[in-house]
Amino acid sequence: MQDEPVVFSSGELQLEGRLHIPPQGAGPFPGVVLCHPHPQYGGDMHNNVVTAMLQGMVSHGIAALRFNFRGVGRSQGAHGGGSAERDDVIAALAALRDRDSVDARRIGLGGYSFGASMALGAATQETELRALAVVAPPISGLDNPDVLKLSLPRLIVSGDLDHVAPPERIQALAKNASTPWAVETLYAGDHFLMGYEADIAERVGRFFAEHL
Repeated sequence: MQDEPVVFSSGELQLEGRLHIPPQGAGPFPGVVLCHPHPQYGGDMHNNVVTAMLQGMVSHGIAALRFNFRGVGRSQGAHGGGSAERDDVIAALAALRDRDSVDARRIGLGGYSFGASMALGAATQETELRALAVVAPPISGLDNPDVLKLSLPRLIVSGDLDHVAPPERIQALAKNASTPWAVETLYAGDHFLMGYEADIAERVGRFFAEHL
């Protein structure tokens, strides 16, 4: 797997990321942007769930761009309360589309926890996205009229012991959406999903491979 540092602009800020290219094939590859959990609780692009998702991408022949939100790691700026971080996601999607090794017509978006909420919000503004996968999405990010109107292929992966993304609320919102979400449950998994990395990699990677 090729792994290279990336720097891109989000407004006046410079954000850091890493682009991962599959070892097989010559490209251009489909690509997915991956969004990390909450910066104010230690979240960054090296999180275990984000790393699992990118491994799932690369193993299925998909490029992955993970990045640090503003104010995290070497990314400039400070935490923006959520609205600014959605702009960071949109900037990351633009940066991924600009790469010669990536097919700009086959772009997906994924995120975990806070990153899932940011991905959901950005997806309502990105009409060219081909697929969206979120892991352990907070209910506040899902319970949004614009999010519930999304019609592109969508996947939710969450644990059945997750207090942030309770399975009964996830199922209810998924069923009430304009078109159904695919929902996969990790049994005995809590919000942090330690020990479930291989399951996440396989399920998310398979989903994007099918839709990109």
